[in-house]
Amino acid sequence: MSTSDESQTGSLFKQLRDIQYALDRSAIVATTNASGRIISTNQKFCSISGYSASELLGQDHRIINSGHHPKEFFRDLWATIAGGQVWTGEIQNRAKGGHLYWVDTTIVPFLNSRGRPYQYVAIRFDITARKQAERRLREQGTLAKLGEMAAVVAHEVKNPLAGIRGALQVIGGRMPHDAPELAVIDGIRARIDALNQMVQDLLLFARPTPPTMMATSLVQLFEGTASMLSHDPLWADVEIVLPSDGPTLRVDAAQLQVVLSNLLLNAAQAIGGHGRIEVTVESDPDWCEIRVSDDGPGLDPEIRDRLFEPFVTTKHRGSGLGLATAKRVVEMHHGTLTVDSSETGGAVLVIRLPTH
Repeated sequence: MSTSDESQTGSLFKQLRDIQYALDRSAIVATTNASGRIISTNQKFCSISGYSASELLGQDHRIINSGHHPKEFFRDLWATIAGGQVWTGEIQNRAKGGHLYWVDTTIVPFLNSRGRPYQYVAIRFDITARKQAERRLREQGTLAKLGEMAAVVAHEVKNPLAGIRGALQVIGGRMPHDAPELAVIDGIRARIDALNQMVQDLLLFARPTPPTMMATSLVQLFEGTASMLSHDPLWADVEIVLPSDGPTLRVDAAQLQVVLSNLLLNAAQAIGGHGRIEVTVESDPDWCEIRVSDDGPGLDPEIRDRLFEPFVTTKHRGSGLGLATAKRVVEMHHGTLTVDSSETGGAVLVIRLPTH
């Protein structure tokens, strides 16, 4: 090789090193083999995910799966890159510490002489701040309108409802216990209670109060919530399995009970009032994870993506604010509420709360 060739080669290597240096400081980079196992990563991937390189190497990207995206999302991703095409999109991931982050992702397949991928390079950019800003803008617009509506509703609807219900109770109390009109009165009272609950959901969502943190036994909270809901006829044919032990956390017990009630009621409605709901809890020194699983048909991908938006519901009961309110309450506790898929079908709602 001539001196000129050596100089050109050295210059090319330097350019490649410079590009690598710039890429490592601006992007999250990982290389996987044909089966998706990580074979190399850069420091920025380790920093944002919280995993060391030794923890990431040999794993696939399910190690950072947040559960936000449905299985169809990743099937489409793999179909694209396995076919030799570049895939681009936005993905929500979960770091080792439990927090969520968003990345703008490009996955490039490298093809062998037969046109088949032998490895993939994923280049990602952290867009968490942008996604949070977009969400805040959406929420601020919604909450401003809801706040105005909530004040009107509280004054014009909630108080008169209490008076009407009280009058019906007095009238019913004066009737013989076998009077046929009692069934009509009970039906009216049930509708008033449903409307009152809708108003309460609206007020709680639009104007939440800061949580008052106190040491609370999760097991007692689970048992109290389940006992409270057991009087609803919807639960007559529902088997609910609660954990026998769990940690004590500093939470607002009343607010967290609202969250659990919403999750359990949502699960009961998902299985049509017939089936099994299981609550499990796991904790480590940093996080406590509560999972509410049902054995229903699961979630349609379109509903799944909008599950925590206000007024989104497929149920015949409820205001469409239950899960949106639950998410707000959990986030006020510095936690997260997400949806996952069960291996045996159904849906899993996952609460993650800090343990300190």
